[in-house]
Amino acid sequence: AVVSTQSTGADEKHADANGMFPTIKIEGSWGVTKTGLLDLYDHNDMERGKKDIYTVPGMKYVGDIKCIEITVRGKDGWKFQYIEVHSGRNMRATYFYNTAGIWMSTKSQDVSKYRMCQK
Repeated sequence: AVVSTQSTGADEKHADANGMFPTIKIEGSWGVTKTGLLDLYDHNDMERGKKDIYTVPGMKYVGDIKCIEITVRGKDGWKFQYIEVHSGRNMRATYFYNTAGIWMSTKSQDVSKYRMCQK
């Protein structure tokens, strides 16, 4: 299976990240799979208000996507607007919105691991 993950940085001051390396665990009706480190080589990704697309080939098909868990590593902070996950033969999209306004980082005042589920 191929999973295409799109993240859009929040359009706020300091919402972009340099040196931030997230991974996403994807939970579905048939199991769990993980992306590994998401980084677009030779591209300044996770920028304020910009959309990045990460295509991860060879991931296990997990059925209908129910939840994601984002874990960040690195030295910077990042605030995303939403994460869009595509999976399966028809690459149907499932959206996870950062309605809580979570800042992701390894700093003690922020969150380094965050789980979001479909309602």
